[in-house]
Amino acid sequence: MELGIKKKHRSNRLQTISGFLSFVIGLISLAGLNVALLMKEKVFPGMFIIQLPMLGFVLGMIGLFTRRRSRLHAVWGLSISLFLFIFTFLMIISSLGINYKP
Repeated sequence: MELGIKKKHRSNRLQTISGFLSFVIGLISLAGLNVALLMKEKVFPGMFIIQLPMLGFVLGMIGLFTRRRSRLHAVWGLSISLFLFIFTFLMIISSLGINYKP
């Protein structure tokens, strides 16, 4: 007799190494940028603004094109890296609009 209860098929989808590294690198660069902003540094460390997000973006793109693996961390790593690039670009554009001499 069948009771109509279906067993849930549990897919054990592993995370990709590149997607997870992209996520961790994105979090580290975001934390470094926040620390630099909170400490009111005049010169931001370039590693947290350009180099780490670029590496995270590349690893996230590699993590997106893997088969039979979960892409969740790769998407999060890509979104954090893109946020950091857009934030940096908007900060540069808005700083150019400052009029130093009245």
